[in-house]
Amino acid sequence: MPNKKIRGIKRKVKNMVKRIEQETMNFPSDFHNGYWHLHLPVGQGFIASNKTPVGIKRLCIQTLLNRGQHLVNVKPDISEKTRVVVAVDLPNLWNSQIIVFKGESYFKTFFDRNDDTQRWIPLPKDRNIEHEWQLTIPNNMKMLGFKVEITDEEYQYTGENWFIGELN
Repeated sequence: MPNKKIRGIKRKVKNMVKRIEQETMNFPSDFHNGYWHLHLPVGQGFIASNKTPVGIKRLCIQTLLNRGQHLVNVKPDISEKTRVVVAVDLPNLWNSQIIVFKGESYFKTFFDRNDDTQRWIPLPKDRNIEHEWQLTIPNNMKMLGFKVEITDEEYQYTGENWFIGELN
């Protein structure tokens, strides 16, 4: 029975990697509200499970990073500035995604999250997702990390958002 479970996990991971690669083969051309994004294409129950090995979760993050770098490499020379950023949501990895910002207006306001219901607090400079998760981040990608606090009448969440990509 364990071999059947292992084969199932390997199949899910292989399909996830394949879908990310297919969706990022070409630079996106369909932007809505100033951005395009691709969420991690895998079931929430699978990626959020304590039974899913850390190595699989690391592979999910690394695949997003690799494909983000691929999009940077295939980016067309267009008049409006675009930025490729990988967003890693911890511990809720299922919300992780690749974002391509088109233009500066949405990008500049995206990181401004400080009101009564949502706060993004910069993480200390000694924190580093690359070392903590044993990732390989290309030299041309910058990192920003935030502690996320979301509070409203029916929902509370605390976690971390890491942004890796064309941030400068």
